[in-house]
Amino acid sequence: MKLLKTLIILTTLSFSQSGQTSAKAAFEIYQKDKSSIKNKKIAHELIDGQYYFSAIAFINNYLREHNEIDSDLENDIETLVIKTGTMAVLNLEENRLENFSIPSISLVLGTRLFNKGLNEKAYAILSKIPEGHKFSIEANLIKGTIKNLERKHIEALNLYEACAKKADQQENLSEGDKLKRYYSYLKETCIIRQARIKIEDKKYEEALEFYEQIDKRSYKWPYILMDKAWANYYLKDYNRALGLTVTYKSPLLESYFFPEAEVLMALSYYNLCLWDDSLKVVDHFYDYYQPKADALKEILGQNKKSDTYFLDLYYADPKARENLNPFIRNLITQTKKQVKFNLDLASLKAAKDELALIKKLKTKNEFTIHLEANLESTISFISAKINFYIKKEIFAFINEIHKHSYSMFNLKLELLSKKREEIYNTKSEQNRVRERGSEQNVNRKNNQYFFDFNGSFWADELGDYSFGLKSQCSQKTEE
Repeated sequence: MKLLKTLIILTTLSFSQSGQTSAKAAFEIYQKDKSSIKNKKIAHELIDGQYYFSAIAFINNYLREHNEIDSDLENDIETLVIKTGTMAVLNLEENRLENFSIPSISLVLGTRLFNKGLNEKAYAILSKIPEGHKFSIEANLIKGTIKNLERKHIEALNLYEACAKKADQQENLSEGDKLKRYYSYLKETCIIRQARIKIEDKKYEEALEFYEQIDKRSYKWPYILMDKAWANYYLKDYNRALGLTVTYKSPLLESYFFPEAEVLMALSYYNLCLWDDSLKVVDHFYDYYQPKADALKEILGQNKKSDTYFLDLYYADPKARENLNPFIRNLITQTKKQVKFNLDLASLKAAKDELALIKKLKTKNEFTIHLEANLESTISFISAKINFYIKKEIFAFINEIHKHSYSMFNLKLELLSKKREEIYNTKSEQNRVRERGSEQNVNRKNNQYFFDFNGSFWADELGDYSFGLKSQCSQKTEE
C-alpha cells in the first residue's frame, strides 16, 4: 500500500497577482537575506503564493539544518503534505525526520517505514498523531493494517472503525467535491478492510454486511464484487457466487478484468456437480486470458527500460491507442479509474501547471532558474514513479493469470476424472432431464427482492444477481 501517495490535491491552482507578489518577495529573501531561517522564509512566501512544489526544496533544506519547528512552519508543512500529494515532499533521511513529532511529518515518516516493512517502528511513529487531528484517519488506516498483519484482529477492527467514522464526519463537514471524494475514499477503504478481517475470521455474513455499505457508484465497488462472491462461496451459496461473478460480463464493466472471477465461477459449478459447465469456464479461461498475457509480456519486454512509455499511453488520445491490443486499451481504462492513480496524476498535473506559471514570470534570474530546475526534477521523479506503478500493475496482472492458470489446470484434471466416472456409471447423463434454473434454488433474504429477468438487462441490479441452478450432487452420488 502506498498511502504516502494518496493525499489528494484538494484545490485547483489559481495564480493571480498575489502569486506574482509572493514570488517577488521570495526572490528578495533569496537575494538579500543572510539569516539561518532564510529557506523557511522563502518557502513560506512560495506557499502563500500557491507555488507549493517550488517550496519543497526550501522546506527540505531548512529541516536539514534545524531541529525546531514553530507553529507557522508546522502549518506550512501541513499545507505541503496536503497540496502536493507528498510524493516528493520531505525527501530527507528517515533518521533526520525522526527528530520531529508534528502530525504531518509523523504521517510521512510512518508511511515510509510501513512501506519498507518496518511495522513496529511505523506504528510507534503514527501513534504520535493525536486522534483529533485530520491526519489521524490515514494513520489509523495504516495502524489497522499493521495490527491485521500481526493477526491482532480486534485491535485492527477498532482502528479501522475509528478511521471510517472520522472519515465520514470529515466528508460531511467538507464543502468541496474533491475533498468529499477523498474522505469518502478513506471511509470506504476502512470499511472494506473491516469486511476482509471478517472473511479471515470466517464470519462471512458479517463481512457481507460491511460490503453492502459501499455505494455502487464508488470506484471501489467493482473490486469488492470478488470479495462478496467468495464470501457467498464459503457460505455454500454457489448460485449467488455465480451471480456476482457474472456481473463482470456487463457492458458497463467491460474494461475490468478479473481472472479470479473465472476460477470462482468454475469452482462454483464444480460444487454444484455441473462438470460440463465448469469445464467450459476452464477452457474459456485459457482461450481468453493466455493471449492477453502474451500481449502484455510483449509490450513490457519492448519498453521495460523506459521511464515514460506507460505513462505516455495514459496521456495519449484514443486515436494514438487504436493500434494497441484492445485488451491493453481496456486495461488502461481500468487503471485510469483507480483512485490512487488519479491522485498521482493530479499531483503530476499540478507540478506541471506550476512549472508553466514559473516560466511565465516576467523576471528571469538565478532564483527563477533555480525554481525551474527543481520543478523539472520533481516532475521527472513523479513521472518515473507513476510509470513504474503502471508497469508493476501489468506485471501483477500477468502473474495473476499464471497463478490462476495453475489452479485451473488442477481443477481440469479433477473435472476430467469426474467425467470419466460418469462414463462408467450405469445411468447415463443423457437420459436424465436436468433442471436449469428455478426460483426455488435461489437463497434470498427478507430484504432482497426477486425479479425474473427474461432477456432483459437492468444496470440498477448489477451485483445483485443470483443463478437458480439445482445442484446435481445428490443425483450423481446416487448413481
